[in-house]
Amino acid sequence: MRVVLYESLAEVIEDHESVGATCADGMLGIKVMPSGYSLMLNADQTHFYWVRYDGLESCICWDKWACYRGAKRDKELDEGR
Repeated sequence: MRVVLYESLAEVIEDHESVGATCADGMLGIKVMPSGYSLMLNADQTHFYWVRYDGLESCICWDKWACYRGAKRDKELDEGR
């Protein structure tokens, strides 16, 4: 298992893009991902997932809106800790 400590969300995105994923934040129209989160599209462009500023990532899903809602829920839980 590879352990990486990230300094910023931009660094997390760059790491995922280096293996073929694409940042898909612009695919949400007027909605934006919660602060500290980014919507990603996997390398074969079939599924979405979100990444967080610290490198945590969600499961993949074909529905970008499910990923958006999951990131919002995770943010609420993270702030409640």
